[in-house]
Parts: sequence; C-alpha cells; structure tokens
Amino acid sequence: MFEECIAIRGQLQKMMEMVIADDHTLVSFYRKRISCTCLAKKYKEVKSIKKMGYCNNDKCPLPGRKVERSKMLYCTRCRYAYYCSRDCQEAAWSEHREECKERAEEIAKFERIRNPNEV
Repeated sequence: MFEECIAIRGQLQKMMEMVIADDHTLVSFYRKRISCTCLAKKYKEVKSIKKMGYCNNDKCPLPGRKVERSKMLYCTRCRYAYYCSRDCQEAAWSEHREECKERAEEIAKFERIRNPNEV
C-alpha cells in the first residue's frame, strides 16, 4: 500500500513538472520513451540548457519565478515546495503553512506504515 501511494505521488509530481517543464526536461522525458532520431538531434541541442524550476513564492522577484533547478531549496518539512532562496521561502510561509502541515502529516503517516517498529 505504501509503495503504491509513493508511486502515485511520484507520477503526479512528474505530470505536474511536465506542464511547466523547460525544453531540456521535455526532450529528455520523451527521448527515453520514444525512439526517434528527431528527438536524439533535439536532445543534442538542448542538453546544454540548464534545467529550470519555478519558485513556489507567488511574489518571487525573479523573472517568471524561474531558477536553475540545481540551485533551488525545498521545504524540509513537506519536501514538496521549492524556492529560489531562503527569503522567498520565508515570504511564502504564511500561504504554504497549512498545505505544508497536511503534507507533513501524510508523510509521517506513510513512514509509520512503512516502518511500524520505529518510533
């Protein structure tokens, strides 16, 4: 049951990423699933493009709220929301707090199911 829930959550996150994905992410995703020389050529073009993510803070000062994914920070409590900086994370806390609490409770619940002997 736990593994199924984690798998479903991972699939949902992947689908959400695809909606807002950059060219590098999209081409990489489809290249792994579709054998086509046109995608191999396109991948050569986009592989040097840095993967971008979106800051969870609606008032983020960055253009389009985009930041290089490797430099993003995430909420360590819920592990769901990503931010470009600690300042953005703090600024968005009032809006993120309730969702964070719910997600953290879900994670804790699944961890208890997965590891029933650990306290």
